[in-house]
Amino acid sequence: MWVFSNTAVSLDGRIGTVNDDHFCVGTDQDRRRMGLLRAKADAVLIGGQTFRMGPHPIVAPAGLQVMGAQDRLINAVMTRNGIVDHMGDDWPDDRVDLRVFGPSSLDVSAHEARGASVHVVDDAIDVLAALRELGCERVLVEGGGDLIFSLVAAGRLDTIFMTLAPRIIGGVGAPSLADGIGFSPDSIQDFRLTDCEQLGDELFLRYDQKE
Repeated sequence: MWVFSNTAVSLDGRIGTVNDDHFCVGTDQDRRRMGLLRAKADAVLIGGQTFRMGPHPIVAPAGLQVMGAQDRLINAVMTRNGIVDHMGDDWPDDRVDLRVFGPSSLDVSAHEARGASVHVVDDAIDVLAALRELGCERVLVEGGGDLIFSLVAAGRLDTIFMTLAPRIIGGVGAPSLADGIGFSPDSIQDFRLTDCEQLGDELFLRYDQKE
């Protein structure tokens, strides 16, 4: 299973504002590339907070889906408290297979009534295992920072696609690409730069796990 993330990051390392406002850090070129990466995925995995910031179906651009990818893109949401209260009129959506992962306290019937399947898990590694059982070989992670950190800490994030946007967001406590509890100096995780492209004022970077 290939697990890869895609995130637009400001010059000061933020992926959002301190108030969790919904806006695009990158340009239209960044969003086009996001669509191309979604077209390669069997599932897109996000955290509950990321879902609440933009509670809409995540789909790949029509006509770009990679051969062998699932017909319906799995939208996998990992959440402690559920997402029913934040689902608007967009759900259910025939283009996606909505899967909600979280503790046994999740309201299964309420989620199923909105077209979501519920899986009881302990952590993000359990989510990956469940997605593999569903036939997923390519999982795209689109945030947030706690989820990405947990995958990096477990050595399960193979590739990071990052758009470096020429913007300063600022704000103490604003989310970053990886949050969580953080690493100590002797456990910091290193990646290697395998691709870099400049378009306008943005840099499109690819980092892979060091072997």
